[in-house]
Amino acid sequence: MHPTKYMLIRKNGMYCMLCGKRCEYTDLEMHHKKWKSICLKENGRIDNSYSNNVLLCTSCHKYVHTFSYYSEQYHNLMVSAEQHKIP
Repeated sequence: MHPTKYMLIRKNGMYCMLCGKRCEYTDLEMHHKKWKSICLKENGRIDNSYSNNVLLCTSCHKYVHTFSYYSEQYHNLMVSAEQHKIP
């Protein structure tokens, strides 16, 4: 298990941070708020930090990737997910 995913689960439980659904481990995915491709382009490395990641169910993870990283809709979804995250 990725150490950041482990920390997210340990602090926040087995819940999607967007829809609030309780999930099995295999149905929770670690989502990089600042996408891996953007990180690589800007910094040359992926930001796997706790602060850059949220837990999403598979449905919500697919949904957030239907928006452009730079869109207002995507930004609003990440603000909503972050509100359900324990710092």
